[in-house]
Amino acid sequence: MAEKEMALARADVYRLLSTAFVYPSKEGMESLRELAADVEDSINLLPYDIKEEYQTFSSNVAKADAQALEPEYTELFLTRMFCPPTETIYGKSSFNTPNILGDISGYYKAFGFTLSDTAHVPHDHIGVELEFMSFLELKIAYALEQENEENLDICNTAKRRFLAEHIGRWTWLFGVNLTDRSKEDYFKSLGQLISKFFDAELEFNGIKVDIEGIEQLPQVDPEVVCPQASGEIPEENPLPI
Repeated sequence: MAEKEMALARADVYRLLSTAFVYPSKEGMESLRELAADVEDSINLLPYDIKEEYQTFSSNVAKADAQALEPEYTELFLTRMFCPPTETIYGKSSFNTPNILGDISGYYKAFGFTLSDTAHVPHDHIGVELEFMSFLELKIAYALEQENEENLDICNTAKRRFLAEHIGRWTWLFGVNLTDRSKEDYFKSLGQLISKFFDAELEFNGIKVDIEGIEQLPQVDPEVVCPQASGEIPEENPLPI
């Protein structure tokens, strides 16, 4: 299979995964449904065993209701942070947060990858890192089309390094957490697809990531139940005098 088609197929999958982390809205979900349907050909092109996970996620996208997903999205990624979507939360012992963010920003700057003023997300956000990988794959496809060996080598080297040093090191754990901690099938299947896709990506590229310093998240606190909501009368303790 032509390398260019492979690069374009991977760019499509990365874009799908990135788009899935945009805050749920009616318009956004409609766009995601169209994208999920269009990506099927790309999924079939890749020599990865992710078709089952893709089909499950695509099915959940088709029936997902944006309004119903909003509370879960908020708890997972914004307020209670049951599943933090940023790299620096998962890896703290290899080097400090400013250095991690600085290194990621260096990749973006080197390739002219910029965030919009309305993005309001950090550079190490899962959606941004996924979008950068899609961007790199498009650059690889263009270099192949132009037969520009120098640019192709630069892009391929950057892709492998970014996989090994950043996105490939923590997304497996992020995907597991998302699958385990979400109540919605949409997010559960998204977590499964991410984990399986990155396992396949790393294996295909012959990359064995160093997961030293990638930290497990604390267990999720049990849900707090208000006594009045349960109908129980709280026991009154005497105040100390």
